[in-house]
Amino acid sequence: MENKKILNHNFATIADGALLIWWGIVIMVNPLTIGMGAIGTGLILLSVNAARLVSGIPTKGSTTFIGVIALLWGILDTVFDPRFELSFAMLLIIIGFVTMASLLKFRYPSTDAV
Repeated sequence: MENKKILNHNFATIADGALLIWWGIVIMVNPLTIGMGAIGTGLILLSVNAARLVSGIPTKGSTTFIGVIALLWGILDTVFDPRFELSFAMLLIIIGFVTMASLLKFRYPSTDAV
């Protein structure tokens, strides 16, 4: 149990470091856009959850949620290259869809009397 806590902490630390390095690169290198930065962010967050899953550690819903949002927004932002207002609107729409889709994974107990 203690090893999994340490491993989970190490995964989180690696992800935090990778995010900081990635965003530093995105800011420094001119042709990289915010959309590309969001794609990388989504991939890093989803990858850390994949590493947790493979290691038998429960995944974090928040990093999965944010990772999916960042990945989808980054793809749309990179493909369509919208102006800022439209990009922000796309982000809000994606957050809405992902929020509603998150309800699909939960199974609520039936209230029918047996």
